[in-house]
Amino acid sequence: MSRTELELPGGTGPRTIWVFLLDIDPARIDTWKAPDPDTGDWPLPGALGLKDLNPAHVEVFPEGQIAEYGLTRYLTDANGMSVESVAEDARTLASLSGVIALVHGKAVAGQTGHFDPAHPARFVGRYQEEATLTVSTPAPASASTQGSIAGGATPGQGPRKMPWGIFVAMVAVIIAVAAVIMVLA
Repeated sequence: MSRTELELPGGTGPRTIWVFLLDIDPARIDTWKAPDPDTGDWPLPGALGLKDLNPAHVEVFPEGQIAEYGLTRYLTDANGMSVESVAEDARTLASLSGVIALVHGKAVAGQTGHFDPAHPARFVGRYQEEATLTVSTPAPASASTQGSIAGGATPGQGPRKMPWGIFVAMVAVIIAVAAVIMVLA
């Protein structure tokens, strides 16, 4: 672990996720997920050596919650990290068990300094992706978004008429079959 891996971005930069393993009782996981709504107490920032942390950008979960998916795949598929950025630590990530904390870069946006994890938090790795997500611009309006679309039959032909003869014949057959069934019953 290098000090560079634990440095906070200070401003906006590449998407970054820090992974920590928490040596805590899984039954107490809720106290680590977000500040207590009544008291504001939250042990996670202190364990990571931070004064402030935005809980909206922190994930705390038992490893078993994503066991089928795997942490490596969770970082790449669900969080947009490239396969290359996590490949070096794939074995380490796969071997983790217990409670995991993911701290996204937005959780520490604007802060300077570094993480200074202490028991029960243990630093696992820092993963970042230089590419940033951008909002796509809406496609230009087409005829289908302008209200109703002019439709109709093929030029030179009017709309088809209801085949009433077939309809009446089918109803007569159904009534006849029903009458025969009632007589036989």
